Amino acid sequence: MADEELAEDLDEVVQSDKKKNLIIFIGALLVAIGTSVGGTIFFLSDAQAPAQEVVEVVVETPDVAIYHNMRPPYIINYVTGAKPRFLQAEFSVMARNTQAIEAVVTHMPLIRSEIVSFLTDQDFLALQTQEGKNAIRKGIVTLINDTLSQFDVQPGIESALITNFVLQ
Repeated sequence: MADEELAEDLDEVVQSDKKKNLIIFIGALLVAIGTSVGGTIFFLSDAQAPAQEVVEVVVETPDVAIYHNMRPPYIINYVTGAKPRFLQAEFSVMARNTQAIEAVVTHMPLIRSEIVSFLTDQDFLALQTQEGKNAIRKGIVTLINDTLSQFDVQPGIESALITNFVLQ
């Protein structure tokens, strides 16, 4: 009989624990619902507030750089003293608009001819220095932009990059 009373007491304790857990769960659920409703009302009432002046900030981002390789390589012969020398060079040009690159491709024969003349006029010994290479890069940019402006194309070549440079 003591076992039966103990079992009944145990059942009552389990039942009371289930009721406590149910009450805690319902309380937590009511708090969550209340918080959700309160947040919704808060944000919706803020949206109905008088409109303030909106300042739009426009940030201009530069266009993406577009590169064009000026192939085939340029091969220029030089005579320094009694020994023949030569330069083999490849260049890529960089612009930020496609119209400039398309114009370079369209007028490539004339541009190549101008670059060959420009490179032929350079001093072989000066080409061996970094200053000489920088002068070539700047000269090519100026030369290409000047050539494009002859055809009413807005100059847009920003830089010339030396991708291969062999002096022998």
